[in-house]
Amino acid sequence: MTNKFKNRRRNYFIKKRFQRNFIIKFCILVIIGSVISGAIVYTMSRSTVTTTFEDCRLRIKSTADFILPAVLLGGAVVIAVIGLATVAVTLFTSHRVAGPLYRMEQDVKEVASGNLKKRFNLRTNDEIKTLAESLDKMTRSIGANIADIKRDVSELESALKASAEVPEQVKEKLQNLKRTLSKFDT
Repeated sequence: MTNKFKNRRRNYFIKKRFQRNFIIKFCILVIIGSVISGAIVYTMSRSTVTTTFEDCRLRIKSTADFILPAVLLGGAVVIAVIGLATVAVTLFTSHRVAGPLYRMEQDVKEVASGNLKKRFNLRTNDEIKTLAESLDKMTRSIGANIADIKRDVSELESALKASAEVPEQVKEKLQNLKRTLSKFDT
């Protein structure tokens, strides 16, 4: 399998609520745009007159009344076609945002559980790649600091074992510190 397809997401509905709201907002914009353009055409043509032959009779109507059915039909077709295109485009666009966010949420949960070896791997063309790189740098830095603290605690424990008298409270605090540090995987 090539590297190009290895990390490809197959589920386009990752953050359903976010994506649904994103799509609905854009569809509302399409509908509002169609209604406004139809209203402008209708309003601008109200002051003109059109003659037409209907049922072998010459009829004179205002241009607005004459073109109203065509404007309504055209508006409905535009709303349907552009609405479908809008759904598709916003779905894929929101997927490019929601997918990496979902991936990062999962990675952050893993880091929060103590795994400081976790790396935030996103595809090179994902929108929030720089955020992932910054989180990686932060996690590496925290991991290095925790590793230093673990080393210092081990040295302190060795020094205390060599000492003749160590108060029980100091031993207890040292054990608590070691237990806390053991929660981090560095």
